Amino acid sequence: MDCARSTEMNTASLLFLVSLSAAAQAPKNVIVCNPADAERCKATIIEGRPMRELVHEGTSIAVGKPVATAEGDFRVFVRVRQVGPGKAVVRPKYFSGLYSDAAHTQFAFYDKAAEINQRISEANRAQQTDGGDELDASRHGFGSAPSVGSSKAAKLGMRKTDRNDVAGTGSRGSAPQAGTIVTPEELYLSQSTLRRGDFSEGFVYFKKPRRSKVHVGLSDPLYEIDIPVNGVVFRFN
Repeated sequence: MDCARSTEMNTASLLFLVSLSAAAQAPKNVIVCNPADAERCKATIIEGRPMRELVHEGTSIAVGKPVATAEGDFRVFVRVRQVGPGKAVVRPKYFSGLYSDAAHTQFAFYDKAAEINQRISEANRAQQTDGGDELDASRHGFGSAPSVGSSKAAKLGMRKTDRNDVAGTGSRGSAPQAGTIVTPEELYLSQSTLRRGDFSEGFVYFKKPRRSKVHVGLSDPLYEIDIPVNGVVFRFN
């Protein structure tokens, strides 16, 4: 009898600890932007993009329509503004999305800027190697001049989806003019601390789990997007 009571007490204690852990991990404050609530979830146009905006305690979060990529990921244009006193700490690595499948598969933040920067570094190293070969060839009286006129996107090693990103975005609210160089840090939303009057914007990528067998169609939507800022989760669904 004592053993049975001891087992029951241990089980109850374990369940209590699990519930405490789950409560600690759950977001304390979730503000939902539901399209049906037009007063709180405002429709707006930012740089020609239709977006939904949610304002809470001096922080404004606006998101565009999620777009599926050929790789099965999603990209979303996000703008964060600090319109009130205090500051907003933007950490995209904590952003996430839920897919519209029955299980609502979670798509985690993917650092696209880091990927592009790596490709730039690799391209620069390759160019230095090629340049050395060309110099050595010219010393021996043969070889051809390097080609010129390649596009900015080609120089950055960008794929088609990346060039689409460049076509419609800028930093600090200004669209890039033809011929300007847009860095990955300007193209994709990066970590920053915003004070009153400041804003930051850019594309955010959400990547499906590595072992997931979910097939993402190019016209498929995301079910939900979570943008945590200052301990508050701005949820768009």
